[in-house]
Amino acid sequence: MPNLYKLFNLIIAHEPGYYERREALRIVRNIIGNLTVFAQPQSLLLLKVNDPFMAVIKLKEELDLDMPILRAIPLDGETDPYVEDVADIVRELIQEKVGLRRPSFAIKLEGYLYSRKEKRLLHKNEAIRIIAEGIDLPVNLSNPELLVLIKVVKVQRAQRYAGIMVASPDSVFSRARLSR
Repeated sequence: MPNLYKLFNLIIAHEPGYYERREALRIVRNIIGNLTVFAQPQSLLLLKVNDPFMAVIKLKEELDLDMPILRAIPLDGETDPYVEDVADIVRELIQEKVGLRRPSFAIKLEGYLYSRKEKRLLHKNEAIRIIAEGIDLPVNLSNPELLVLIKVVKVQRAQRYAGIMVASPDSVFSRARLSR
């Protein structure tokens, strides 16, 4: 499979504020090591690392509730925020990762996607329906074995990207889950 991320492959959400951003970046650098910062939109760090899934495993082992990092999402790919592009990448990733297994799946869309064909912003449910077309796996919204997570991030005024993850739901680090 071709390298689907060119710009970034790890999204870190942190508490708002300049100090919190600097502290989050310092902590992530100490834990992960070699990384490149692509952008730092509000309360996010968009990073490129060698292995985003391994990076999140390391973060899960080392982070605690006192640190400003709220969430870490490893990405399989990143593209422009058009539903057609996202759907193609999701289908390709599922085909590669699933093989002969038939895991249940769910799609979670954070942000909004555009339709290149219809030249408009789509409602989230409409975008999810388009992405799900052609995926022949059982749907389980409450406890999926495979999570398709699409996070649209705004880098600058009109520059947006869709980060795509197709993996187990526990591949995402969430500080909220730590506190339970």
